[in-house]
Amino acid sequence: MNARVSPSASRCFEPFLDPIDGVVCLPAEVTAGAIAAWAEPHRLRFPLLLDADAPLRTQVNAASYAPASSRFGPFCDNILGMNWKLPNSAVVRIGERVVKTTTGYDLFRFLLHSGERFGRPLDYVLRLRPACELHGSFLLTGDPVQLRSSVAALLKTCWMHWFDSVDLIAQDGTAQLRIAVNCPVPEWPLFETFVSSFAARQDLTCRADRDASPPLDGCPDLTLKTTPEHAAELTLAVATQYRIRCVGLCGPGVVHGYLADGPSPDQPLNDIIREFGAALQAIGGDCHSRHLPPILPSAVEGAWIETLKKESTSL
Repeated sequence: MNARVSPSASRCFEPFLDPIDGVVCLPAEVTAGAIAAWAEPHRLRFPLLLDADAPLRTQVNAASYAPASSRFGPFCDNILGMNWKLPNSAVVRIGERVVKTTTGYDLFRFLLHSGERFGRPLDYVLRLRPACELHGSFLLTGDPVQLRSSVAALLKTCWMHWFDSVDLIAQDGTAQLRIAVNCPVPEWPLFETFVSSFAARQDLTCRADRDASPPLDGCPDLTLKTTPEHAAELTLAVATQYRIRCVGLCGPGVVHGYLADGPSPDQPLNDIIREFGAALQAIGGDCHSRHLPPILPSAVEGAWIETLKKESTSL
């Protein structure tokens, strides 16, 4: 792989794989298959993926969380560094090869969430995770109201630390609870025993698939950030009222919405944001769509952003 920065940019990251620390530097346009090609020979993986084919940069711009964020946190905790191209075409290094490198204001996280207002990433330094031999899933089905209460019960168990993801999928008046697992083969029966017993206690049916692929629902058209205790309720409310497919990431408290035919003039995105936006902000959440312009900043924030734009252009 060729480096994406000029030789004079001596501090910029060059492509590398460190199987001991579990970090890799790859182009921001990398896809899931390319990441796997680097990581899997070393029994490593990058679990925070939304789509099999979309570039990672597109996925990060679409949402801050993936299903496996339930276990491993948001993208910003798993992208450790970047080669960033500023508006004046200069390339700078942001972040490091380790998890925590600075105190005070986190410019790295700010740029990661800024879309492309201040340039764009050329390369990411990704935090990899151990890959076990088996990836499986469980689908729990039943009455949507019962599923909602089941999520609340499951969130209180210590098993949440061992599930890759716990997602409530709602569409067309039906709902399923999807639990994804990555584990050594001998441990699968333990997961199967617990989940099947849990489903029986909650009056739900359970279907186990020990050969399932990791969940890849695609880049969401809408993202609503709430709290874990409200994620299931919000998932069902949005799916029912606006008749769209919703995937509630129950661990981090995020709802991803998917439009059947993509964005269109009669899309409900603005209606959903108007209805739920203020309440979500009141509890520290937010809502946004990759198809809509970002929410206008406050006067103080706007002045700061304009200063940053000028400085980044003049570097």
